[in-house]
Amino acid sequence: MNYQDFKQLTPDNGAIKNLKDLLVMTNFMDEKLEDFFTLRQSVQNGDKLGWTGEMSDIGWAGAGCDPTYKKATISAAEKTWEIGKWQIPLKWCYDELEGTIAEYCLKTGTEIADLSSTEYMDNIVYPALDEAIRKMFWRFVWFGDKDAKLASASGSITAGVDVELFKTCNGFFKQLFAIGAANASQKTTVAANSEATTALQKSKIREAGVAIGIFQNMFGNADPRIASMDGAGVFCTKSLADALTRDLAREYKLILTWEQVFKGLDVTEYDGHKIYRVSIWDRFIEKYQNNGATLNLPHRAVFGSPSQLLVGTPANDIVSNLDIWFEKKDRVNYVYASGKLGCLIGEDNLFQLAY
Repeated sequence: MNYQDFKQLTPDNGAIKNLKDLLVMTNFMDEKLEDFFTLRQSVQNGDKLGWTGEMSDIGWAGAGCDPTYKKATISAAEKTWEIGKWQIPLKWCYDELEGTIAEYCLKTGTEIADLSSTEYMDNIVYPALDEAIRKMFWRFVWFGDKDAKLASASGSITAGVDVELFKTCNGFFKQLFAIGAANASQKTTVAANSEATTALQKSKIREAGVAIGIFQNMFGNADPRIASMDGAGVFCTKSLADALTRDLAREYKLILTWEQVFKGLDVTEYDGHKIYRVSIWDRFIEKYQNNGATLNLPHRAVFGSPSQLLVGTPANDIVSNLDIWFEKKDRVNYVYASGKLGCLIGEDNLFQLAY
């Protein structure tokens, strides 16, 4: 809620007299970020990530003395970490709250400008800030794009949205889409994404057999190693998960039972695989990747393991501590945080995608 929203809640309308009585819009409880990646600490920009794979085939016919010795090869690969910077510089001044309901919780006299330890900061600002930081990392990790552009400039970002919100690093979607573009066998095309209007994009994905076909195609073409990896499953938009639920009920009378792992995250099982419904992706696509006529790839799925989705930071934790203080000289309240972050896909061939 920004100051303009807050100013609408004036104390003289008699509706509310205390901030604790204020009913705010329901905050979505987003999926826990760490369930969808593996954190790597003490990672610096330019560090290398390397791994080895399988040995080439061995074991030839024959036996006896003086065998012919041959060489075996072991596949190997290497990637480079790109770590970007982020910051949160915020400020509040008490006079922007005068004439609103927050005026009742301001201090008095000389200390009126100091908002620390007030109901406004404790009950409104800090909880909202905590939620905003969590969403910030969701945005970096999944939707980050160092070359982000507005839709009007041949990009995908919604008009009016600040593209700097996405430029800290290249997130998982940008890297996974590059894998899908380079390896057609790892991508299932979702035809509904190419429809000419948002309404058609949403209706076509719900047509009979569409969602079932997408999932069967993904499973049928996936590297068989994926299913055996720790935490492996299909992480998909709510739109696609809901379409699968309807499709199975309509076509096969099969009712998927969704279990709430925690508020905001549902999981079910289909064809022997866990399916995760990641609703924050839908909300971000609607908000950040909407050109006014269509959404940018509104139906997406990633079949893989969090062990191959790597987030690196030079620090020991993904979230830095916040500096929060009241500056007596200029009578303004400040919040500041900064950090560094990067994302990296592990082995490219251990993902199967639909978009």
